[in-house]
Amino acid sequence: MFMFLDLHRPYIVIIGLILLLTKSVYGQVSNGTGLATIIYTGPGPVNGACGIEYGPDDLVAGVPTSVFNSGEVCSKTVAVTYQGKSGQFQVVDSCSSCNVSDISLAPAAFAKFLPEEDGIMMQVDWVFVD
Repeated sequence: MFMFLDLHRPYIVIIGLILLLTKSVYGQVSNGTGLATIIYTGPGPVNGACGIEYGPDDLVAGVPTSVFNSGEVCSKTVAVTYQGKSGQFQVVDSCSSCNVSDISLAPAAFAKFLPEEDGIMMQVDWVFVD
């Protein structure tokens, strides 16, 4: 049995690395805490970078352009956490002004954490969940 493991150890390491890299393809944000901003939608609806219309009452998000990756993350779900509160939101847009660990939220999504009038930015953690 130990002989089997010794002969296949390089393959096990390679498979582990592939799995790790695959998990990070969709920007699994573990690079710390970022800012959340409110996506200005006006009365809506607006057409997001994913081609999906959304408005201020939708529970949706926009991810940094560097994570958006030409739309590969469209309709994926992100989990956002702030001060013990969390919510899940569908990705429908990109955020060109966001740094890699930032995220933008539609007004209704932002309101799950803070009233809109309390500020337009907050420190959050977020990650793709599917």
